[in-house]
Amino acid sequence: MAGSWTKAHVWMLYAAFSITEIWMSLHFPEVDVAEYRRYAQAATTYPWFHHWPREYPALSLLVFLLPLLLPVAYRLGFALFALAALAVMVHRGLDRYGPAWGMRLLGYLSIGTVGLFAQRYDIFASLAAFLAVDFAMRHRWRAAWVFSVAGFLLKLFPAVFWPVFLIQEWRETGRWRWDRLAYSLAAGLAVVGLQAMGSSHQAFTSYRYLLDRPVEIGSLAASLTALISRPQLFYAFGSVDVQAHGIAHLVGTVLTVAAAALWAGVFYQQFRGRLEFVQAAILTLGILLLTTKVFSAQYLIWIAPLLAMRPGNRLLAAAYLFTTLGYPVGYAVPGMMPWVVYIFAARNLFLAAGLAKMTWTHRAREPVGPPAAVGKPAPCEAP
Repeated sequence: MAGSWTKAHVWMLYAAFSITEIWMSLHFPEVDVAEYRRYAQAATTYPWFHHWPREYPALSLLVFLLPLLLPVAYRLGFALFALAALAVMVHRGLDRYGPAWGMRLLGYLSIGTVGLFAQRYDIFASLAAFLAVDFAMRHRWRAAWVFSVAGFLLKLFPAVFWPVFLIQEWRETGRWRWDRLAYSLAAGLAVVGLQAMGSSHQAFTSYRYLLDRPVEIGSLAASLTALISRPQLFYAFGSVDVQAHGIAHLVGTVLTVAAAALWAGVFYQQFRGRLEFVQAAILTLGILLLTTKVFSAQYLIWIAPLLAMRPGNRLLAAAYLFTTLGYPVGYAVPGMMPWVVYIFAARNLFLAAGLAKMTWTHRAREPVGPPAAVGKPAPCEAP
């Protein structure tokens, strides 16, 4: 029951989660942190900042440099900074949305990111995205756009919020703020220009890396491919991927087209006032997760703080649980790897069903208000 939780309960769960993650980081080390360390060391080697992360946007380098500031091993330092970012998110969310939000957030993360959370840098981009949405809910649009751009320069995905921001600000003010979108795109180009000044061949590396990647085992494209054909697994681009005589690529292309259609539907419903702001943001990001050709286990960190703004959903909890069953459990159990694609297929089914249930439960039966007459958003609902 929502009334039974207090801030003390949330911080106790946070402490237990943090201890577990630090222990897992030290006893079950992941290669990603070692890669972050190599990027940080390369950046601090003369000539400075002439080496940029190959597969990550430029601002990620600042995150990778942070652990070098601490007098501890890089792996422990990275875990401490990741958990500090989560503490900032929890502190902010508790003040805004209450203990029920905090328990849901930490509950999702506990069952879905065990062993991964403190060994991936996704929490930093997730924090920026959460703050962007939070500021937008408070009608502080300049700050919302700034944090969304920061998240974009960390992990790219917060850019999907920009159409949602444009529509919502128009509904509140009656003005289309295309200038904010232009400034955001200009900021991205400016950072690319900075990279080009230091190392011209690395200016668009992260974008090319994403475009060149094959269909990853956790994606919905891989799930559908496994259902209609016998997939072959292979390792490339730092992940296990799927191929099936060109079918995987075709399925991925179809899902990309479907994503464009689904996004158009979400934006239209928000434009008409049939979909409130947070729901539009959740669906926009959820569509990205389900239609992109790469859906790594840690990507559910991105959407967790937004899902926590809604009452508990067993389907979504199952999606997080099956993520853990797929990775790291499925990867660690001998002979399980060929079945991991089906575990992730179940995860994707639960995630899609959970988002659909959330949308049906919280759809706006009447328009949420005419442009320039939308009231303040309601606080986080209790389960």
